[in-house]
Amino acid sequence: RLFPAIMIWGRGLALSNVKEPSKLIWTGQGPNPVALMRSSWSDPKAIYVGFKAGSPSVNHGHMDIGSFVMDAMGQRWSMDFGMQEYESLESKGIKLWGKEQGSQRWDVFRYNNLAHSTLTIDGQYQKVDGYAKIDGFTDSPAFLSAFSDLTSVYKGQINKLSRGVAIVNKSYVVIRDEMETSENSKVLRWNMLTPAQVEINGKGQAVLSQNGQKMMLKVLEPKNVTLKTWTTQSSKEYDAPNPNTLFVGFEMELPPNAKQNITVVLVPESNQIPGKKDIKPLNLWI
Repeated sequence: RLFPAIMIWGRGLALSNVKEPSKLIWTGQGPNPVALMRSSWSDPKAIYVGFKAGSPSVNHGHMDIGSFVMDAMGQRWSMDFGMQEYESLESKGIKLWGKEQGSQRWDVFRYNNLAHSTLTIDGQYQKVDGYAKIDGFTDSPAFLSAFSDLTSVYKGQINKLSRGVAIVNKSYVVIRDEMETSENSKVLRWNMLTPAQVEINGKGQAVLSQNGQKMMLKVLEPKNVTLKTWTTQSSKEYDAPNPNTLFVGFEMELPPNAKQNITVVLVPESNQIPGKKDIKPLNLWI
């Protein structure tokens, strides 16, 4: 719908005169904060990451707080389904417009956190009245990053939870989660939605492949997690099909009254996988 405006405003603009932006990261706050970063504006194999904060309560919102998309080598490795057409749901009697925590809207497969590249605790949905902003970012080409305190989106499920996403040395992506658990043990699911083929080839390691390119997914901490895949096909007849996609990730028990860190890296096949000591705590990212 914006294309006519582009034609008007861009009239007479010579593309040969358009210069690359000077920054490799952009962050926006507002009701639905995001951070967008890339290792280059001109390299077709560059790494790109989009990181989302915000709240499920915004208009047309999903429970996708903390989720990320990631491109490298001209392929998308972590993706987002986007919306399901409303008519396909309303015609089946689904009540889409309630924003309460118990609204039927959140049972639509594509709309809750279980179907996004984010975290789920004890199989529960994110909190509709929660809100997470971009709490900090760095714009050094050697370390592009953004992080967010997600605690309010998981209120009652965990005492504290923060997530940071970074592009390091223009060569790999790190996703780091830091949390403090409540008095009860929990089961946490770390999830990533991908269109790639997934081969799990060791403890905490998998190879993602598509169109002749490969990406390594490695869990640096905690040790000894077991990676697995889940189907992206819903059992509910009103949910849209999601062909040629998979969830990859792991589940782990969070002990009570404890601190837990999770560090996952995504590394193009030609680059070296970093070690745990190469990744700093979130409070040292700035």
